[in-house]
Amino acid sequence: MLELKGLSQVVNADVRDLVYKRQAVSTLADEYEAVNPFHDMLDHLESDLTHAIDHSIFENLSREASTVFADQWNQMSVYQQFQYLEDYVRGVSK
Repeated sequence: MLELKGLSQVVNADVRDLVYKRQAVSTLADEYEAVNPFHDMLDHLESDLTHAIDHSIFENLSREASTVFADQWNQMSVYQQFQYLEDYVRGVSK
């Protein structure tokens, strides 16, 4: 898996909490039947997570490091970004 330079500085407590919430709501959205209220919640969580990552990059990395990180980060699809974060947070939390 791609190693993102500076990811450990970007994934702060707020980002980690949003990753866990997104993972839980995503599971509920995938398994819920009929009218699914979790898709709207998932959209909001993903938006919050994207903003938290952007803010954390700005707050925690130098200008040079943030440029390198953003270049690598933006090469991934949004799905890959969320999956990468989930894998990273699970690995760090164990």
